[in-house]
Amino acid sequence: MRRPLVPALLLALAVPSAQAFDPFEVEEIRVDGLQRIAEGTVFNYLPLEVGEVMDQERASESIRSLYETGFFRDIELQQENGVLVVSVAERPAVARIEIRGNDEIRSDDIIDALASVGLAEGQVFDRFRLADIERELRELYFSRGKYDVSVESTISPLERNRVAVRLDIDEGPIAAIREIHFVGNEAFSERQLRREMELRPRRWWHFFSDRHRYSRDRLGNDLENLRSYYMDRGYINFTVTSTQVSITPDREDVHVTVNLSEGQQYTIGQQRIAGDLIVDREELEGLLELESGDTYSRSEAQAASRAMQDRLGQEGYAFSNVTIRPEVDEDTGVVDLTYMVDPGRRVYVRRINISGNERTQDEVVRRELRQLEGSALNTADLRESQRQLDRTGFFDRVNIETPQVPGSDDEVDVDVTVDERLSGSLTAGIGYGESQGLLLNLGVAQDNVLGTGDRMSLELNNSRVNTVYSASYTDRYYTLDGVSRRFFGSYRETRARRADLSDYDLTAIRGGAGLGIPITNNDRISLDLAYENIEIDERDNTPERITSFIENEGNRFDMLKLEAAWTRDTRDRAIFPREGARQRLSGEVSVPGMDLTFFKTSYSHRRFWPLSENLTFSVDGSISYGDSYGDTSRLPFFEHYYAGGVSTVRGYRSNFLGPRSEENGNDRPRGGNVRLLGSAEVLFPPPFTEAESVRMSVFVDAGQVYQTRGDIYGGESDVYPDNLDSVNLNELRAAAGVGLTWMSPIGALTFSIAEPLNDTNDDDTETFQFSLGTSF
Repeated sequence: MRRPLVPALLLALAVPSAQAFDPFEVEEIRVDGLQRIAEGTVFNYLPLEVGEVMDQERASESIRSLYETGFFRDIELQQENGVLVVSVAERPAVARIEIRGNDEIRSDDIIDALASVGLAEGQVFDRFRLADIERELRELYFSRGKYDVSVESTISPLERNRVAVRLDIDEGPIAAIREIHFVGNEAFSERQLRREMELRPRRWWHFFSDRHRYSRDRLGNDLENLRSYYMDRGYINFTVTSTQVSITPDREDVHVTVNLSEGQQYTIGQQRIAGDLIVDREELEGLLELESGDTYSRSEAQAASRAMQDRLGQEGYAFSNVTIRPEVDEDTGVVDLTYMVDPGRRVYVRRINISGNERTQDEVVRRELRQLEGSALNTADLRESQRQLDRTGFFDRVNIETPQVPGSDDEVDVDVTVDERLSGSLTAGIGYGESQGLLLNLGVAQDNVLGTGDRMSLELNNSRVNTVYSASYTDRYYTLDGVSRRFFGSYRETRARRADLSDYDLTAIRGGAGLGIPITNNDRISLDLAYENIEIDERDNTPERITSFIENEGNRFDMLKLEAAWTRDTRDRAIFPREGARQRLSGEVSVPGMDLTFFKTSYSHRRFWPLSENLTFSVDGSISYGDSYGDTSRLPFFEHYYAGGVSTVRGYRSNFLGPRSEENGNDRPRGGNVRLLGSAEVLFPPPFTEAESVRMSVFVDAGQVYQTRGDIYGGESDVYPDNLDSVNLNELRAAAGVGLTWMSPIGALTFSIAEPLNDTNDDDTETFQFSLGTSF
């Protein structure tokens, strides 16, 4: 804490009062005038004790020592018959601090800044520090780009020798960057260097961002970004020699000038690995990302160092250190790198301690851990343990620490701390979907039944098209190896005409069981066996192709289906991932001997790449195919694929891509047995919000449905377009637009505005599409 110098006037006034007596032996010390400060505090600061002699020099020293505490505004020393009387007047205490007018900086941050210069509630108030306080606040605002800030302080006396401090702040506007100039840059243009900075000169479109708002901290970060940019391109000796920030007279704009010294560019010569390697040299050399002759890159050299440390960590050397030692030859422009390996001691895990799991059983947490007690500490296993626990969905936060065991230099404990999230939900919802109409939703789910990690759900969905009742129970760890077991059942009624499909009603009852088998941490195979009963009811306007199907095949079908899927998921998170991919290959077949025999298969792949802190690029593609076998001549019409709409190809009417026909005067989609879909998107959070549950996107969608097996049940002559009887990529339909997705309590709600890119007169298009709901 900074303290002001003792005012000379006070000392001049105080010292003569201490000199009004002759030297004497102190028999007792008495302190008068104390209100809040303890008497012992005064005794601690007095430079003499009972039995010592008080003289002129000791009196001056005593007064100076007490003044320097900052506790007193007046001090007087007197003698009464061998008693040293110390009379003091305490400075007032700060009872409260009130801050007004601050929008840019939180009050808590200002309070912390004031405490750093000695102003805090409960502390002694020193009026001489007001100038320091106001200056500290101005500096705080200057660092945020507010150079026109003014601060006024008001001190109000209160009872019991206390004061209230009020700070009135007029923040003024934030200074905007008018220009950023570079001096000394020869290798790269100003435009190239500005791209590496977060701060940008103000432009008219910057009302969507704050990158033009000057901040001292952000400039510091940008200068480090410039250093990294140069160091990754071979300029080892690069430095920022100075920066100038000039403010316009109206204090609303700043000019930033960055002076650089680039130095020369270096290439890689020899790379050596020295020290106690532990693992094979060849294996460590395989982790080197740079080769002889490459341009030097600090980030790639550091990545190799981290990779070596990680590899040693997998052998139990969790606290290893790999230091990079460059040897620069300025004459040749070559730098040799030596990686010095210090593995340290091999560390073992004594115990794994779990805390924070009030509802979740210890076993549920431990079965996700890849690190074992008694084994060598493996950093890769710790990371994978954290990842597995994050992906369970049971916890808001997972923290893993490895404190050293007291008295041991080669043992640690693994402390796993979790913050549990609510795993049960009761949802009710109402909404509207353009293809479904009014949507009603009621459901109850528990993702962590009785803390076992099992999942149970019951759900009712009702719309003008579908009524669905479903229930399921999943035992996530049916075996110790992570094999899951699930049971499921559902009842569904579909009124196809209300979805602009053909005029018929379908009732389906389904039930079964399945297993999920982990292959690796990212790969899983699922196997389901399901019984399904389907009944089709004709309506007054049921078309000929469906009535003919019923005449040939019947209207009630019992089927036993075998379903299998392989899934690989490397995404960093399930909702709005930033990187990674998800692949899925699935198939289902109605086993021989059933009323209908057919199969369906599908492959989908979606990948994500981070473009910047807020931008993510995604590519998605899928292909689906179905057909019949045995006595069934064609894939049943109610198993057809459809496309078009907000969930497949935006910009085209829901379900209306692919073959269509006129039925009873209405345009009806027929679907097909082949579907191709593709999409490319750039996703980003909406402006002016930090909500993690909302994303916007700019997209291009493409897709089509084909019927490669003719419909033998009639109506073939009415099918249009007439060129979708075989897969023809030229017939793919595409659209581009913008979209918004909100992960609401009742599911993903999506909106899109799209413009078809290659539609024809036969296509039915829609610019605005949505699926909207609200929970209550």
